[in-house]
Amino acid sequence: MHLGNYISDIIKEKGFIKAWVAEKANIKYKTFLDKIATDRFTGKELLRIAKVLGIELDELKHNYEWR
Repeated sequence: MHLGNYISDIIKEKGFIKAWVAEKANIKYKTFLDKIATDRFTGKELLRIAKVLGIELDELKHNYEWR
């Protein structure tokens, strides 16, 4: 599974909306959507997103489809 898809699935599973997650992670909403679509996140962004979603970075790592 691609990282952006996994993050989107977790957002839905937890009942959050992407705009709220983006705001809490200090990422502009449009930028957040672009990053989800392209799987292009910085390490700091992934840390902030994981914290907002209440998940461990290992979950992101283990569910990422390496290209």
